Amino acid sequence: MLALGGGYDPGTVRSRVALVTAAALAAVFAAACSPGRAVPGAGSQRPATAAATAPGTRQAPATPSAAAGHAAPPALRASVTRLGPSWRWRLRYTWHRGCPQPLSGLALLHLTYWGFDHRAHTGELIVNAAVTRKIIRVFAVLYRARYQIRRMVLPDVYQGSDPRSTNADNTSAFNCRLVEGTHDWSMHAYGLAVDINPCENVYIDGGQVDPPRCMANADRSRHVPGLIHEGGVVTRAFAAIGWGWGGRWVTPKDYQHFSSNGH
Repeated sequence: MLALGGGYDPGTVRSRVALVTAAALAAVFAAACSPGRAVPGAGSQRPATAAATAPGTRQAPATPSAAAGHAAPPALRASVTRLGPSWRWRLRYTWHRGCPQPLSGLALLHLTYWGFDHRAHTGELIVNAAVTRKIIRVFAVLYRARYQIRRMVLPDVYQGSDPRSTNADNTSAFNCRLVEGTHDWSMHAYGLAVDINPCENVYIDGGQVDPPRCMANADRSRHVPGLIHEGGVVTRAFAAIGWGWGGRWVTPKDYQHFSSNGH
């Protein structure tokens, strides 16, 4: 959720069962074009290919494993679609003129993830085009480990409202917004941050827990599906691509948040 202040140049940023074959993953990677470069700017908001789907499309479960919890789930599927001008209306709640990252510097990922219903689902994330390979690697690891994700739809489904998206326990990435209470761009505005299972992995600041309905998960000693632990599969997967975790901050604690620069 949080970010560096204005003037941040993501060009300086340190750069979820199994894949069908190494060649298949390589094909996915090859689909990701060269990255766009973010240009920081001022603003205030919190608010194409045939394979791409509109942000409001409902997630459709793939065929579940024959015996949930025992048989191997369907193979991971991942695809990359670079965004262009036609995406302006589809992202009308999360992107606008003056955002620090142009549409041409963003990419849509369709990714298989393991749901709380023990089925494979296809979700959507929009990220900075420069990090598509890294994000696919992370979610391949999570899927292989059957780490459970509640849902993964674009924040536009919630009209760009971060509180509505987090309250729905939605895993998301790009959203052109400011850090709450500041004039600084969130790392999400650059497509360089991912929030995972916000209800299980709450945001805690001065004793206040967000989302409030998920207050029980402020107890990080709990072992419930989707809750992220230090040294667990999620933190290890993001550490492998050089991303930092908000759960390591002194205050506030942002357990859902991972970003390219750790902020």
